[in-house]
Amino acid sequence: MKNFFIKRLKKKFLYGYSNRAGRNFFGRKTILTQSGGLKSKLYLIDFKRTIKNLGVIITLEKDIIRTAYIGLICYSNGLFSYIILSANIEIKSMLYGFLNFFKVNTPTFLINIPAGNFVHHIESMPGKGAKLSRSAGLNSFIINKNFTNIFLKMNSGWLLKISSFCIGIPGRISNEKHLVTRIKNAGKNRQLGFRPKVRGIAMNPCDHPHGGGEGRGSPPKAHKTPWGKLTKSPTKIKKIYLLKKKKLKIFLKK
Repeated sequence: MKNFFIKRLKKKFLYGYSNRAGRNFFGRKTILTQSGGLKSKLYLIDFKRTIKNLGVIITLEKDIIRTAYIGLICYSNGLFSYIILSANIEIKSMLYGFLNFFKVNTPTFLINIPAGNFVHHIESMPGKGAKLSRSAGLNSFIINKNFTNIFLKMNSGWLLKISSFCIGIPGRISNEKHLVTRIKNAGKNRQLGFRPKVRGIAMNPCDHPHGGGEGRGSPPKAHKTPWGKLTKSPTKIKKIYLLKKKKLKIFLKK
């Protein structure tokens, strides 16, 4: 009876989505290394975490599109929702939806979390829902804080300043071993939505600007996209230099 009830509940949280497979509004392929992947439905997840009641984790699952584990939580007021789980959380473990003070694996305002702690499931703007540090094993580090702003160091190394009244969860996200797991065959990669990558040098001249030539050649000095546009960093530096030059001319005219 319990399993039947949970199955009926799951159906209410599932929704369909259309995979764009690297195509733009006109249906033209713009990202060559993306594909459709497996047809699947996603779980509707509560990213805001504003319910202030005590809850129990009923199930522990793996969503197809997400790397972290998700769980169905039943709150004491009778509400159900799917949440992204923090590390060391198991079935039947008790969790608060939101608290106004610091507690590990419990959502709270960032101003309540002391500096020097790891945080995940972070809002970029108050009330918008979690946007940052949501993947498996990721977390951000609180460097410094004041009454209005929090200074974070992201997992990528970027430094970020956000409002201290954004919601975050102290601790780490579940499924930390995901970063170490190996994709053993090509078929699994295709299911995830990745197509094989082919170097431009290995193509024919009709398929890519780098293609053709006798034997193993090297690409020309000016690297180009398959559509013939200049790419890579030197062009970006040139663009920045030209913009600065334009701004100087406008300033001198004034």
